Amino acid sequence: MGFEIREMELKDFMGVISLIKNDLGYDDISSDIYDRIMRIFHNESYTTFVAQIDGSIIGFMGLMRGLAFEMDGEYVRVIALAVSSAYRSQGVGTLLETRAEDYAAQIGASSIVLTSGLNRTDAHRFYQSRGYEKKGLSFIKMLETEEKFSYDDLYAPIPPRE
Repeated sequence: MGFEIREMELKDFMGVISLIKNDLGYDDISSDIYDRIMRIFHNESYTTFVAQIDGSIIGFMGLMRGLAFEMDGEYVRVIALAVSSAYRSQGVGTLLETRAEDYAAQIGASSIVLTSGLNRTDAHRFYQSRGYEKKGLSFIKMLETEEKFSYDDLYAPIPPRE
């Protein structure tokens, strides 16, 4: 099959949202997911690659560039990876991960890191087969916050990505 791996475009948002809901299992995501993806899309620290076949988005990988205290240079963090269940075990994840490695090398990153849910044992095997090592546990604490934006901001145009 001829999968195409490329950077995400605006027209891909609904395909990515579908993968987040149906294949990552976040079916209870809030209605502002489109706005979150738009903010990620326009933020220079983030890059998203999509896998496409015959015009349909069948996978995506979201990446974030960052700096760390414990290592030199920039690193790339995988913040999301999903492949449609209909296309798993067909090399789509491998192509996306290879594209992430190429991107990391292109920007001079020293490593790629990620967090994977404890219950995603198939994903763990995939990452280990691609050379990732288990290094620790991830913890999260959700904070109760007040809204930090004005509803007027929702109507402000988002500048085009250059």
